[in-house]
Amino acid sequence: MKKQYEDTDFDSSLKKLNADLMWKTTQKQELKKRIITSIEKLESQEKNKNPILVTRIKKVSWIRTLTYFAIALVILFSLFIGSAFISPAMAEVVSKIPFLNSIMNKEPVGTIINEELSEKGYKFSGPNINYPNKTITITVEGSNQYYKSVKGEIEGIVKDILQSNNYDAYKVKIEKNVDVPYSEDEKKHIEELEKKYKKDMVLSRALDKVFEKYHILQYGVNPNKTIEIALPDTETNTDEIKKEINNILQKTTKEKYSVKFNKVDMDKRDRDKRWMTILDSITDELIGKRDYKVTLTGYSINPEPRIDIWTSLNSSDPDSKEHGDNIEKVLKKYLNSKEMQPLVKNDSYKIYVYSKDKKKIN
Repeated sequence: MKKQYEDTDFDSSLKKLNADLMWKTTQKQELKKRIITSIEKLESQEKNKNPILVTRIKKVSWIRTLTYFAIALVILFSLFIGSAFISPAMAEVVSKIPFLNSIMNKEPVGTIINEELSEKGYKFSGPNINYPNKTITITVEGSNQYYKSVKGEIEGIVKDILQSNNYDAYKVKIEKNVDVPYSEDEKKHIEELEKKYKKDMVLSRALDKVFEKYHILQYGVNPNKTIEIALPDTETNTDEIKKEINNILQKTTKEKYSVKFNKVDMDKRDRDKRWMTILDSITDELIGKRDYKVTLTGYSINPEPRIDIWTSLNSSDPDSKEHGDNIEKVLKKYLNSKEMQPLVKNDSYKIYVYSKDKKKIN
């Protein structure tokens, strides 16, 4: 699992995310799937009506973005309990350094699986990768007969992909999509989201000319009727932008909206994107192979770039310190390589490796 955060207090960060985003029941998990399905249908209808709206739909679908974000973060709170011994193969990792050759220019394993199954025409959703539990789940859509006819094929394809990438830590689960009837509260909630989404689409179309005229990085409409706009910190025309937006709002809607600007430090944004890309490039390799015994990866850029790695080892294990040092050596070799210089640049960075009991072991 990948995680980006601003502070170093691991426990408080988890508690806050858990309180804000975690869905605690199976019913709520089903509701999230239904909301996403309903919004996807709306997006599909909009695309069919007007193909040029594809980019616009991506900008304004904040509901869908938040829903996906919440689903992804649910995985974070599963606790992984791994075996607590060092594999002899780990001793060879540092000397041979297979890491760089293994992951350079490699697509994420989830992308590879999705593309392969899509190309073969299977009806499915996923994959849903639970990194701490090392489980890859594919949900098959359609009838029971269809599920039974393709379950073995899909499982074989996924396992072949994992084997070809030497990812031996994952378990594969193929499940049938369960269509549970909507409750009245769920129907009402989805209808409210759909109405809000349609309203935002109308407003977005009206505002697009303004956003195309200026260097707008991102924008969205919040539930409290605030239009939030992300601008480079060098942008000085905020008064003019706000005036144009308010003129359009008066002609488009009777509802009252406020406009809020968020200035973005472009250097910091660039650094964040680079280190997110770096983390993406190492996560599958570290978590997907048993020898590394990694359960969680994270990064921060404040006050300087840092990569954090959590393992399934206890700090009291006799070889935990050696294991942590070996992981650090592998990553430094990778990050200091010529191929990684366009991403690392001249950044000074740190690598921390933690035990299961949250003690630093490198």
